[in-house]
Amino acid sequence: MPEVKDDRPSDASLAGLTVISGLVDAISYVGIGQVFMANMTGNLLILGFAAGDPSKFPLVATAIAVVGFFLGAGLAGRLTDRVANVRRRLLLAMTIETGLFAATMVGSFLLPTTQAGRYPLIVALGLAMGGRNTVVRRLKIPDISTTVVTGTLTNLAADSVLGTGKRTRARRRAGEIVALVLGAWVGVLLLRHFGFNATLVVLTVLMALITALYTWRTSPARAR
Repeated sequence: MPEVKDDRPSDASLAGLTVISGLVDAISYVGIGQVFMANMTGNLLILGFAAGDPSKFPLVATAIAVVGFFLGAGLAGRLTDRVANVRRRLLLAMTIETGLFAATMVGSFLLPTTQAGRYPLIVALGLAMGGRNTVVRRLKIPDISTTVVTGTLTNLAADSVLGTGKRTRARRRAGEIVALVLGAWVGVLLLRHFGFNATLVVLTVLMALITALYTWRTSPARAR
């Protein structure tokens, strides 16, 4: 179906989603243990490390995270192919992500706190981050992925005074990087002072607020 370029999220909305990604990876890496939900490059490296020394790295949890991310990205690919309207697509994707975070939050209270008890949480978070990565990627907004910033950091450096000096989209690029670091920082602080379950509550509430704000900002009634 043809791509319809309407109602793209603002840079502020995308920065909010990037903060969420940093928060999710803090929850998974610090709260669950040495596994990423958004940064699959890190997970693939951990799989390699675990193959060399399985006693020090979480092979099973990391593999589950990769599979969950893959499934989420694949299902979101089908969503973006079938729903051409960007607003509807984003609202659906953000609502599903909020629901997956809510399921993770509920699961954190109900499931045992063993490593195996965390596996369903890893699956839910992996599905959420994989889906998000596909949906945002297909918006084709330069320097914005909301989940990883390696390319953004590279472009920022390449066009800085050390490189071409053009400073192309420097503010957007820097903002994306800061947002990810901010989310990770806040996530660690929440985990340290309030615990794992409370941090998941905050994650779910923040995602619901971002979804609600995007819904309000792009509502047809407000546009009239």
